[in-house]
Amino acid sequence: MHVDTFLRQIGEQLNLYPFRAIFEIDPSANFAAPSRVAFCRAFEAAMRMLACTCGCEALQQQGHEPECPYDRLLNKGRPPVFVLNYPGKSGLQNGRLTVGFTLIGDSIRYLPFVVLGLNEMQLRWKESKTSILRLLEVAAVCSHAPDGVRIFTREDGRLDLDSISPLAIEALEVDGSVSKIIVKFVYPVYMEHNGKISVIPEFSTLISGLWKRLAELLPTFLSSADIHDVPGFKEALERVRLVRMKLRWRANIQAGTDGSSKIGGIVGNATYAGALNPFLPLLRMGEWIGVDNGSWMDSGLIRVDRFT
Repeated sequence: MHVDTFLRQIGEQLNLYPFRAIFEIDPSANFAAPSRVAFCRAFEAAMRMLACTCGCEALQQQGHEPECPYDRLLNKGRPPVFVLNYPGKSGLQNGRLTVGFTLIGDSIRYLPFVVLGLNEMQLRWKESKTSILRLLEVAAVCSHAPDGVRIFTREDGRLDLDSISPLAIEALEVDGSVSKIIVKFVYPVYMEHNGKISVIPEFSTLISGLWKRLAELLPTFLSSADIHDVPGFKEALERVRLVRMKLRWRANIQAGTDGSSKIGGIVGNATYAGALNPFLPLLRMGEWIGVDNGSWMDSGLIRVDRFT
């Protein structure tokens, strides 16, 4: 199996369901975006109340049941099948905050819990008695509608499940030859090379980290394979090089206190040049699921700008 076929098969098997949630921010908060930690804590508290099906007594005795929606989505010890991409102030425009999230594989059945959690989460500003955030709508990002199809509005209150479909691999591919991309490391990305922290994101290191992330989510017959053994993979990597970077290391000061196990990661931009087409679907998937071993709230977030 050639590298192009292998990576395409990955995209067909993964079943990504990306969404965008739009919130209105109360003027009492001066239209400022909440911190990532504050937002994630408020969402987790709402999910614990609304999505845990274990019962207090059972929970105290033996922990969460394997299929408890809360545990399946937010347990930091399990491979994250739910990823929240909180953009902070960069997602704020005209008093509205856009937050991305992704459900992977059969976790899509828990979408009603996620929407309910986003709708009911309480995030207060200083002494305010009401939440400064109000969920206005949720849109599903589909192959035929990259800007999103509205599936929930606050006014209507109903969730349209019929409009939801996984993001097809064709939506991640690009017509024409792509010879240069800029990868923006938006939220700290933790990468390793030969078992050591890497602050220089060589293309091979970036792809290896993304593959490790994907392998946790793929069916066994794919995740058990080593992408480095796929014919043409090594040669394809050698045709891409890092040509420019403007990066810095951002330490995670609150590591361990907000559920994060990462000590930090790189943020900034890196430019890669070469024969990039085989890897674009993989990189585009990384925009939605993250590219490192973070939890649901802190998977390394990237954005890819491509040039034909």
